[in-house]
Amino acid sequence: MKNKTFEMVLFATFSAIILVLSLIPNIGFLTFLPGMSITIVHIPVLIGIMLLSFYYALGLGFVFGIGSLIASYLYASNIGDLAFQNPLVSVLPRLIFAAVAFLIIYLLKKIQTTKHGILINFIVITVVSVLFIVIGIIGLHLNTTWHLALIISIGVLFLVLLMGGYTYFLFKSKNKHLAYVPSSMLSATLVHSFLVLTMIAIVKPQAFGDGDIFYIILTTITTNSIIEALVAVLVGSPIVFALYSLRSGLDVTV
Repeated sequence: MKNKTFEMVLFATFSAIILVLSLIPNIGFLTFLPGMSITIVHIPVLIGIMLLSFYYALGLGFVFGIGSLIASYLYASNIGDLAFQNPLVSVLPRLIFAAVAFLIIYLLKKIQTTKHGILINFIVITVVSVLFIVIGIIGLHLNTTWHLALIISIGVLFLVLLMGGYTYFLFKSKNKHLAYVPSSMLSATLVHSFLVLTMIAIVKPQAFGDGDIFYIILTTITTNSIIEALVAVLVGSPIVFALYSLRSGLDVTV
């Protein structure tokens, strides 16, 4: 009973946070940045998923989607925002995201308990990072006038900083037994971006303008999604570490 009550309280708390971030302009969906729309509402969703069971995780994904749907009616300002008035764009990808994120977290957490779990998690985050950086380099090269050498240099610099920070975490942090947390944050955030962009391309392709949709998605992943993933790792991971410590202190198993 104690565990169920704890989960219900956590679910209600995270749901309230998600709705507040969604419905107050420029808090959960940052649209004031020129040429960008950055989402940070997924961070409390991911934190909640790491602490709750599967059906509660789906519930957080649903709340995320409903918040996005309502927000699109409250302060949509362009054709991209209007796309989220369709539940297939605002709600469905967030439900799928919650399910996939739960699976990613579960698998990486299981891997963490194996003999070489930390190393495997490091490889996972490296492969995912390299994959999306390469995709981003292609997208920027095809959709901007930037010199290819400059784009590659930016990508390499980003990868070095990311891997350097993660390596430091593995060897210096007292929470290295939770190495799957930043790996999950990064991977799940990029999955979320891919799902939402794909549904927009299917349901309302005109939101991408007259350019090649595939390459515009690549560019968006470069500029928006990577930033969202980094913010999720830097902000979400410490919160999860603190909540795990609190949970241990309360002797509550979820």
